[in-house]
Amino acid sequence: MILKVEHRTLFAYSRPIYETATEVRLHPDSSQNSSQRCSSFTLDIEHTPTIFEYTDFYGNKVHHFNILQSHDRVSILATSIIETGKGTPLSSDNEAILLMDFSAESRFVHFDPAIREFTSSFSPQMPPLALGEAICRKIHDSFIYEPGVTDVHSTSAVVMALGRGVCQDFAHIMLAACRSLQIPARYVSGYLFGGSTPLGHEEASHAWCEIYGGPETGWVGMDPTHSSLFVDERYIKIGSGRDYADVPPVRGTWKGNAEETLSVSVKLTAIS
Repeated sequence: MILKVEHRTLFAYSRPIYETATEVRLHPDSSQNSSQRCSSFTLDIEHTPTIFEYTDFYGNKVHHFNILQSHDRVSILATSIIETGKGTPLSSDNEAILLMDFSAESRFVHFDPAIREFTSSFSPQMPPLALGEAICRKIHDSFIYEPGVTDVHSTSAVVMALGRGVCQDFAHIMLAACRSLQIPARYVSGYLFGGSTPLGHEEASHAWCEIYGGPETGWVGMDPTHSSLFVDERYIKIGSGRDYADVPPVRGTWKGNAEETLSVSVKLTAIS
């Protein structure tokens, strides 16, 4: 499947500010270990700043820029053409180091007593992928999809207490459950074409998990938000990390005395 993604982010300010420093993770994964291929990517930013690029520790492509003149809005449009596939992401050269990070607690992933209780019925002796699938299904069946009850700063412990949340929250619960049972798992940021939430609303920007099944199996994508559970060619991966904190689509700072308003829109179109 070949898909076009148009991801627009708009920062608006109640009065002019005089400096912004921003980094974006919006380039779809196209590494040699990926099961997808990004054939085109453009980044159009209002005020035409100089754009710099680097690859972070987890292999995600990052673009960053500064706007130093006075301004009251910043518009960012990322446009991509991606060929998706059903393949399994392979292992990387520094897999042993990464597996330690993907097996531990992190900023939004906690091994709290509620997670221990949630996973108490599972046997750590099960094959990793079978155990991951069982955990994924239990999360899907046990938690209620409800926007607005959490935010981007909610930890897995908060979501466990609430029993509800959105895709980012369910991904953090799955990471906590898998890692507490010594299964390496990583957070994935991306998009879902043609998908819908349990409430029936279209959902383009999305989050899910990848479970490490071993050197021969590699990483397998699983999505606790949707009943199909397994990631397929409808999914576009941007990047991965320990949790949301490693792969926010847009992050930055600004200077000035103003109120900030953020709006985001994503359009996915099937080319073939």
